[in-house]
Amino acid sequence: MSSGWDSDYRYEASPNFQETFRCFPFDKYKNPTLETGNKIIMPLSSLVQLQTLPVRYPLLFKIEGYTSDKISHCGVLEFCAEEGCVYMPRWMMTNLHVEEGDDVILRDTTLSRGCYMKLQPHEAAFVELSNPKAVLERSMRGFSCLSTGDTIMVRHNDRDFYLDVLDVWPGGEAISLVDTDCMLDFAPPLDYEEPAHYDERDDHDQMIKKVDNDVGGEEREEEVKTFRPFTGVAWRLDGTVVMVESGGCSAVVGGGPMEGGKKREKDGGKEEGKEKFEPFTGRGRVLGGSFFDSN
Repeated sequence: MSSGWDSDYRYEASPNFQETFRCFPFDKYKNPTLETGNKIIMPLSSLVQLQTLPVRYPLLFKIEGYTSDKISHCGVLEFCAEEGCVYMPRWMMTNLHVEEGDDVILRDTTLSRGCYMKLQPHEAAFVELSNPKAVLERSMRGFSCLSTGDTIMVRHNDRDFYLDVLDVWPGGEAISLVDTDCMLDFAPPLDYEEPAHYDERDDHDQMIKKVDNDVGGEEREEEVKTFRPFTGVAWRLDGTVVMVESGGCSAVVGGGPMEGGKKREKDGGKEEGKEKFEPFTGRGRVLGGSFFDSN
């Protein structure tokens, strides 16, 4: 009889497989290229045991530090590790709070196929890549599942990028990434900084301050200048300069100062050599044509 639950919406049953292993990073396995992904390498004896148990495929495991309460999930890549040992990515060991050689507990589990994940990059440089979703899609081929609260690592152009898993759906705890299309959402990077808030009032205040400074400077400059009334230069119609005196001083543009009386004296001296004009001293003519003197 059907339970009415969607076959993709699986619940976690009691584990059929449970073993304790010593964990080591992939660089001890001499294959650090396996760091991208969350698939581990287990001993051959584990495969033999799993074949005798009613486990679900693809094989997924819940992994837990023996001395810590941190839990994550992983898949399996190969069964060729030494007996009693498992190899895993170093970033996964960091998530589990375990060191090289510490014990971890593995249990088989079943997870629902994922529909949604929300990730938060540690660096804005990741979202600034030309196509970060394509980079993540290629990297996710090495992942069998994803757990909320984990920090995963992806590698692109020989650079490692770390992303926090903020949320997954369905379930909210962990999802399977095998044979599924999953929606992806990015949260702002951890090092993201809000752009400085632009306030037009700041520019307005700065403009008013500048205008006040300019006006104040002009007023101070005018105060420095000394006002001297009636110190200009006048000209006669014949082109001679007329001195304009003020306070006993005189000024002439284009020449040195001179006293007003001297000009008249010089003019008078020049006129002494000329004949003195006497009115009505000319000669007259009568109608008959003869001349007569007006004296």
